[in-house]
Amino acid sequence: MTTPSVPDQQLQVAGLIPTAQRRAVLALLLGRSRPITAQAVHAELNRTDRHIGLTTVYRALHSLADAGLLHTFDLHGQRAYRHCGVAPHQHLICDGCDAVLECPPDLVATWLRELHHHTGFIPHSDRLDLRGTCATCATT
Repeated sequence: MTTPSVPDQQLQVAGLIPTAQRRAVLALLLGRSRPITAQAVHAELNRTDRHIGLTTVYRALHSLADAGLLHTFDLHGQRAYRHCGVAPHQHLICDGCDAVLECPPDLVATWLRELHHHTGFIPHSDRLDLRGTCATCATT
């Protein structure tokens, strides 16, 4: 018996049927540090032997995002997608190169408690996107 691929495992855990299209889209997004638009996913898949229609790419991206396997980001006015870990985390998004770093929640937990203490605002720490400049872009 063969071991299921990483995309197949993640699709099964998320309760999604591991279709060829979902596998291809998820495999393309695994390990990327930058979010990618549906049009770019479509173009990359069609440069390989995986010819998938743009509408099918959109459907796959939406189902993967709805299942929690992808996060969505605003990338210069367009929706972009990135595979993220399943553990709670925050995103540090570079305005220079569009890289997305995952920040462990314990690093911002103190700040969020202070924010609540001073304002009464209760933040949802499961999704926090902080924009700025990454270390690489800051030195160039």
